[in-house]
Amino acid sequence: MELCNVLKYDRSLFPSKAVFFYKTAENDFVPLEAEINRIRGQKAGFTEAFTPQFKSKNLAPQDLAHCNPLIIEECYVPPNIEHIYCRFSLRVQANSLKPSGCSEPTVFALLEELAATYKACGGYKELAIRYCKNVLLGTWLWRNQNTGNSQIEIKTSSGHCYQIANTRQLAWDSRWPADAQQVLDELSEELHLALTDPAVFWHAEITARVETAFCQEIYPSQIFGEKAAQGETSKQFAKVKCVDGRYAVSFNSVKIGAALQLIDDWWDSDGLKRLRIHEYGADKELGIARRSPESQQSFYSLFINTEFYLSELKDQVSKRKPQINNNIYYLFAVLIKGGLFQKKTEKKKTQPPQSEKKIKAKGDS
Repeated sequence: MELCNVLKYDRSLFPSKAVFFYKTAENDFVPLEAEINRIRGQKAGFTEAFTPQFKSKNLAPQDLAHCNPLIIEECYVPPNIEHIYCRFSLRVQANSLKPSGCSEPTVFALLEELAATYKACGGYKELAIRYCKNVLLGTWLWRNQNTGNSQIEIKTSSGHCYQIANTRQLAWDSRWPADAQQVLDELSEELHLALTDPAVFWHAEITARVETAFCQEIYPSQIFGEKAAQGETSKQFAKVKCVDGRYAVSFNSVKIGAALQLIDDWWDSDGLKRLRIHEYGADKELGIARRSPESQQSFYSLFINTEFYLSELKDQVSKRKPQINNNIYYLFAVLIKGGLFQKKTEKKKTQPPQSEKKIKAKGDS
């Protein structure tokens, strides 16, 4: 299969912002607010004292002892509060069953047939389980997972309520206790149905209850802006304005989505590290692409083999326990993420009219 000039998929997972709050005897939703602090930062960086060639700069002894004044936002648990809550919602749609835009009817039909055959083989079930694992493990709490024991509660539009008592008792690859495994099975079945049935309009509300130490620091999303002007905060958090006018710190929806999509361990035969779903397997920790074009494991390198993978799936669809190629799982995880997958059209160079050529020739002489 060749890539089209127009080929796009709408994303299937729609996470909201995740808002931090706490509860008191009088109120069950008190926004967790950031505070602005002015600190005296240390001049301790390499470039403060050394050139790129590792030669020491000509500095006076006191130059490196001076402070570096900073204005930053910080967020801490209020005194006498033992638990912090973080809540977001997740909407799921069956948008990976076919492209939302395609300039070639034959490619459209091929991709639609691939999704239908993948669905018949039960391939979406594996992806649903992986997304639900990240929800139930509290992966989306990021650095706040290390704050304390965390309880996860999920209320779905189907009218069900699921709960994990303590995420610290679970791990991605470990054997889950019977009650937690039942939660995973039932929740993933709901999400699986939403991924595969366009008539299902499904959403869930996820809340984490995190134990905290006295005045423990909390880590929301940080806003990436331009260099701060004099007197402005150099580090700012993402926030949501509440009905009472106060601002609760939050995670942006992209950060929540990134956590849910930490499922790509197919890039490595040992499966030692899960990556966020990405067309080139971006490894943010090391700053490298695990699925570089040279590896022939990038999304595009695999995607053009659609006919081959369709043939594989057709051979498996009638079997009691179909065996699905890991590359196919990865391809559909990217399609669920959504995006533009077309190749850029090359602009043809137009020849100037004959009359213009003659005018230019006269001018040159």
